[in-house]
Amino acid sequence: AVVSTQSTGSMTLTLCYWDVRAMGEIPRYILRYSGVNWTDDRVPVTKPGLARWMAQKFNQGFDLPNLPYLIDGDIKITQSLAIIRYLARKFGLVPGDNEQDIVRCEMIEQETTDLRLAFQDLCLDVENYEEKTPAYLDKMEKKLEILDKYIGEGPFVLGEKLTYVDFMVYEFVSQIKKFAPDRVVKAENIERLLQHFQELDQLQVYFSSEEFKNLVPINDYTPDSFSCEHFLGLYE
Repeated sequence: AVVSTQSTGSMTLTLCYWDVRAMGEIPRYILRYSGVNWTDDRVPVTKPGLARWMAQKFNQGFDLPNLPYLIDGDIKITQSLAIIRYLARKFGLVPGDNEQDIVRCEMIEQETTDLRLAFQDLCLDVENYEEKTPAYLDKMEKKLEILDKYIGEGPFVLGEKLTYVDFMVYEFVSQIKKFAPDRVVKAENIERLLQHFQELDQLQVYFSSEEFKNLVPINDYTPDSFSCEHFLGLYE
């Protein structure tokens, strides 16, 4: 496992996930942003890595064993969105008590998740990838146009207030942008959000680091990794 620790606080949280971005990068961003002490425990996407995870999966006291998982003292959490929401509450990245703000964040939370799932489906449909790409790009661009209008001038989803949903927009749209930069750049409000996110003081050191420049793949289905089908059944 690749393990790194950020040590600016007294308590250590442990986040464990495959050594890919996928659903693990958003909680990693939040933990980097928070400045707390945490351990980034990464499981290689290889047969030995899978063997390691299967050996420990049911022996750590999780009610619903899965990756990613987060351990924060006596609190043990699985399911990526549950982890993201927990960290958002812990570090003040929630919308507050205004119902309109809450609904706005929850809608964009789900919309960005839909964007990522559609992108994932395309990437994993190896046999039909070339055939389906043009239709995917057109549909994705239309969905981004609608989302862009809804987000508005921001710079974040709730204007100047940063919330966990901005972390989701940044990561999921950035994944798509690597694939179709010419389509994503048309969404000017989203582009502004991405830029402001990368300029956050708490993340400047990370975004300037070699770790970010050599960021692990979005997903890793190399010849040394186990099958795509097996991986998909385990990583969310």
